[in-house]
Amino acid sequence: METTTDGTFFQEEDYVRIKSTGETGRVNAIAGGVAYVLMDTTDESRVFAAYIDEDAAIERIEAENTTEVHGSSPFSAPRH
Repeated sequence: METTTDGTFFQEEDYVRIKSTGETGRVNAIAGGVAYVLMDTTDESRVFAAYIDEDAAIERIEAENTTEVHGSSPFSAPRH
């Protein structure tokens, strides 16, 4: 999470939860006010607003509250 004069925003590597479903993921990238979230259980990327406020669709959580099953890098090859 980063706070600037423009407000508070998610940062890369923040762990988040979708408020409506409880699904968790990790912010993979931030670009142009958009947070790209790599979902833990599906490795699917989803797009959310990067700005944090009470109406945001996602919320920041601690890493131990996730169900992460993918590797630390979404671009790494699976280990055998």
